[in-house]
Amino acid sequence: MRISLIIFISLLLFACREEDKTTESFDVTIHLNRDPGQINPFYATTSLGREVYQYIFTPLADFHPDDLELSPILVESLPESIDTMILGESLVYYDINLKDDAKWSDGKPLCAQDYFFTVQMIKHPLSEISAWKPYFAPMKKLEMSRTDSTALRVYFDADYMLSREVALTTFVMPAHIYDPEGVLTLDGRALISESYEIQDSAEIKVVENTNASVNAKTDVVQLGPYTLTDFQTDEYIILTAKEDYWGADHSDNVFLQQNPQRIIFRIVPDELSAINMARDGGLDFIRFRSSKRFLELKEDSVFSAKWGFYTSQIMQYYYLAMNNQTGPLSDKLVRKAMSHLADVDDYIDNIDRGLGTRTIGHFNPTKSYYNNELEPISYDPEKAKSLLDQAGWKDDDGDGIREKKNGNVVNKLKLDFYITGSELSQKIALLFQEAAKSVGVEINIIAKNMSLIRRENLSNFNFDFAALAKGTDAAPDDPYSMWHSDNAIPGTANNSGYANPEADRYIELIRNTRLSSVRKEAYLKFQELIYEDQPVIFLYSPLQKMIINSRLQAKTTAKRPGYLANSFDLAK
Repeated sequence: MRISLIIFISLLLFACREEDKTTESFDVTIHLNRDPGQINPFYATTSLGREVYQYIFTPLADFHPDDLELSPILVESLPESIDTMILGESLVYYDINLKDDAKWSDGKPLCAQDYFFTVQMIKHPLSEISAWKPYFAPMKKLEMSRTDSTALRVYFDADYMLSREVALTTFVMPAHIYDPEGVLTLDGRALISESYEIQDSAEIKVVENTNASVNAKTDVVQLGPYTLTDFQTDEYIILTAKEDYWGADHSDNVFLQQNPQRIIFRIVPDELSAINMARDGGLDFIRFRSSKRFLELKEDSVFSAKWGFYTSQIMQYYYLAMNNQTGPLSDKLVRKAMSHLADVDDYIDNIDRGLGTRTIGHFNPTKSYYNNELEPISYDPEKAKSLLDQAGWKDDDGDGIREKKNGNVVNKLKLDFYITGSELSQKIALLFQEAAKSVGVEINIIAKNMSLIRRENLSNFNFDFAALAKGTDAAPDDPYSMWHSDNAIPGTANNSGYANPEADRYIELIRNTRLSSVRKEAYLKFQELIYEDQPVIFLYSPLQKMIINSRLQAKTTAKRPGYLANSFDLAK
């Protein structure tokens, strides 16, 4: 009997220790190679902001990291589309029911008025939420229930391809914080349209105050599992799990989990310094730009014994933006010549050690409508010479640099190439510079901070080349913001200034039909046009290269940014 009692007590203590282990408070430390700056999804200008704001801000629904299928977060379920006619106009609507237990970080309940305010802000002519406006333009009407504060109905143009995704993947702003008097959401107020006229000074003040929240960090009222509690620019950002969090009752939802007590982002620009920090226990997660270092560490048996190494396809591609609006690259022949100077296969094999997939255009190679019939542009300096000759750029004075006469003015083919200074961009720029020199083109490489490149060069077409990366999502691609001529103006996502009426027609067909067969054909035709026009030099889609400390149980995903730190747990 005594032996049985001892065994029972021992088992009980062991069980308690196991329980303590699974509930142990722990931190996760993530490496960032630069400060993300703005961490507001409505205003953030770089994809790096997503790595932080995804734990603070929460959309109504998002694409699940496992299967990339749309999954509910702030809504009870995913609504189905219902066709209707209003005043002779064909529309589709969705009935959205918000979770009735969802609460803002100040304890106020999430309600339909918050959603209404968010849409009004996106659509308002004075709003600085410019990147979201094209997606919400087809939203025509919004109705809130008079009896249920969590119910609303949204109407879109009947054929808009992304109506469901736009309705559900939007983040939400707290109306009680930014518009406590209901200036933009008064009962009966119509949804803001393109012909909307600003009402009064009170309305202007609400919009300006909301715009002013662009740089807010520690005082953000939001719905996500974490709040930003401390930061030092260019050094660190600390997120802390909320206490009494409403999402704790939905811990099966990966987006609402708060397994680590704190998520600490350490900003370390130098990759070697980050590796040394990881060796000393100062980092739990590193995403690599350099395939060389990633593979060297993987082959280091001492290091790899304590770390997990992950590679996965990420929905992103590298490209060289070219100025289609002004200068020599406004000529399609010159752009096509430049495309033949990029030895992309060499970039993948020798810079990225084979960890990349060539791409011929904007759409990710994993998408069903990617045009596999188009062969990647070959590296061919002789072809580049021929195209430059056709375009009238020749080295008549024998100085090794091509020139072209415009009246009495002789212009030399000298082009500025902007890079961020990262190792990858430096290597690509130098190889491209060498290839260009061999055909009589002088490339001037200029390294600048990306925020400065965007503000001083891309935003006003004051560049020739820029080495950039573009991330895409699991949703069907809408090329409008980046490739339609409506956006071939300063300060938009169409930073190359590309404009082609025929491409516009296919873009409009893509975004204005729900018939997948029709849309796929339009996708294929659109890719053919982009391929022919070469508005940018498409390089390749990289494989994600990540290491995670083996003390953690973690999964990676093709969904940007490739991981969800809030779901990391201690290894059992």
